[in-house]
Amino acid sequence: MLNKRMLLKTATLVLSITFLSPGIQAKSCLWKATSKKGMLYIQGSVHLLKSNDYPLPPAIETAYTDSDILILEADMKAMLDPETQKMIMAKALLKGDQTLESILQPEVYAQLSTKLADAGLPSPVIQKFKPWFATMTLMLTKMQAMGFDPKLGLDQYFYGKAVSDQKPVVGLETVKFQIDLFDALAESNQNDYTKRALDELGLIETILDQLMLAWKKGDIEGLGKLMLKSFEDYPDLHERFVIERNKNWIKIINSRASKKKTHMIVVGAAHLPGKEGLLELLKEKGYALEQL
Repeated sequence: MLNKRMLLKTATLVLSITFLSPGIQAKSCLWKATSKKGMLYIQGSVHLLKSNDYPLPPAIETAYTDSDILILEADMKAMLDPETQKMIMAKALLKGDQTLESILQPEVYAQLSTKLADAGLPSPVIQKFKPWFATMTLMLTKMQAMGFDPKLGLDQYFYGKAVSDQKPVVGLETVKFQIDLFDALAESNQNDYTKRALDELGLIETILDQLMLAWKKGDIEGLGKLMLKSFEDYPDLHERFVIERNKNWIKIINSRASKKKTHMIVVGAAHLPGKEGLLELLKEKGYALEQL
């Protein structure tokens, strides 16, 4: 029986799965960025992978080995802290007598309810959680049923290596910022947020093989087109989820560049492509890019 404790553990695993970011091979979703300030690596992340996606190509392992500091989207250590888990639960729960059914439009709730039931998630427990938490739980459950494991994602993999190697790890965002972002966006339009999440789930179910192939080949243009389909009808969510965060991240990334220290940056691959993606933003900052 799924309970709140199990759901909380699910949340800590799925926080970073806002956008699916698949696969690996040479050429891969790894770039070397060089400027007068210094050199860094930027790797498009896969937040869930399968065991047969390992070992990683030598270029990716070499980039990690050559780097002095690992940069992830968020502080992984803080994400597992008991106080962080309490904060997640406090944010995830609906207030008072509210339920998913009471805050969503009937047709949106019906679609979500059907998907939850198909995934084996009990309605009485899920009912008391906000749409962002319910849809995240649904996404993770479906991905796990397809054979993907959050523990095998690139973020987890490199974080584990960095801890073992006593290599410094830096987060581009705090966990609190990410939770507040999900909460604020969902709160502003619960129905659009839920519909986009269900659209994304539907895309994953139908084009996952294409996503994996594009990522494995390092086809950043094809990957961008596939991964941003679920945002086509929700430009405001795309602006907040992807573009604004990219603009914030590039400032931090550029400030970290150094001739003395090499950084490896591992972020969701959806943040790399496009005119406002991190690769183009790096070029605007004067970096020369080489895909590895």
